[in-house]
Amino acid sequence: MLLSKKIKKAVEYHPEIILLLKNNLQKENWTVLTRTYFDKIARIINKKITKEVIETPAFIEQNLIIGKLKLEKEIFSLKCESVNGFIKYLAHLSDYQLYNWVSGKTLQSFWNDGEAKHIKINTLLVFLQVPYSEWAIWSSNETDTAGHFSAPAALPNMLYELSKHSLAIVKNYYLGNYYLYYQKTDGSNHIIKTAFVLKEHESGQIIIQSVSEGHRYIGKVMGLRDGCLYINCQNLDFEEMEQYVFNIGLETKPEVLFGVSTTVSVKERLGVALKNVLVKQKGNLPNFENEPEIEIPFNKIYNVQTEESIIVNYLKSSASNIIKTQSCCNLADIKNK
Repeated sequence: MLLSKKIKKAVEYHPEIILLLKNNLQKENWTVLTRTYFDKIARIINKKITKEVIETPAFIEQNLIIGKLKLEKEIFSLKCESVNGFIKYLAHLSDYQLYNWVSGKTLQSFWNDGEAKHIKINTLLVFLQVPYSEWAIWSSNETDTAGHFSAPAALPNMLYELSKHSLAIVKNYYLGNYYLYYQKTDGSNHIIKTAFVLKEHESGQIIIQSVSEGHRYIGKVMGLRDGCLYINCQNLDFEEMEQYVFNIGLETKPEVLFGVSTTVSVKERLGVALKNVLVKQKGNLPNFENEPEIEIPFNKIYNVQTEESIIVNYLKSSASNIIKTQSCCNLADIKNK
């Protein structure tokens, strides 16, 4: 397939690349660029991709920007022993050392109507910091409804600056210990209460640690957009991802945060969305993340009003704590329901 015009324009208008080509490009025609310039462009792209991979190892783990066989060869030749070892290798590269995700030769072929493999297209999407949910749209060569291709010049740089700003906000106002409350995915009249810790990792990222229904989760803050905090978590005990969205707005001293999480029901293995409540704790107790979860029945009797009693009563009185999906079916099956 050919590289989409949307990706081409976004790469061409990336601020670092514009600076590189300043006064050296006539009429914005990349087909006239020499291999030397494409090699320089590749250096900018490869350096940025490596940074993104270190922050989001899933790009490697899920073979999105490097094939499985090539990754295995790299691990063997570099004596990394594992994917984590390969990522550590990337993290220790100096500014003068680059991992070659995409070459200048490959880029030159893209701008001269050469065929593009999906993995190479993905590398450019990672460079541009395009959300994974939009990769298919960006890869398509179809025009929009107006008959034009959308490629705002400053978009990649704006996303990067916003990301740094969001990180600073989260570090200043939202780090700490929380209790996470939600109704069990099986729909029974029980509330789960478990520790949920937002803290800064030594790498500078904001990570999350939690234990839910006996399973350990670890994840990281993915972004802060439109007053909502986005978090992705990985189950450390079996193959499952969990995504959280918490409403924050402009609150800088949150006590209670409301949100939803999407996960998979344990027994039915169906996608579910759960109402979540986070209650921030005043003290940062040591080993808080190791506290075991508590299962609270709706009929528990409280003699005094506490944080727990308030949240349990709130969830108990709510009619929509769980949204459960169905299995795949045909249109006729829906029609007959």
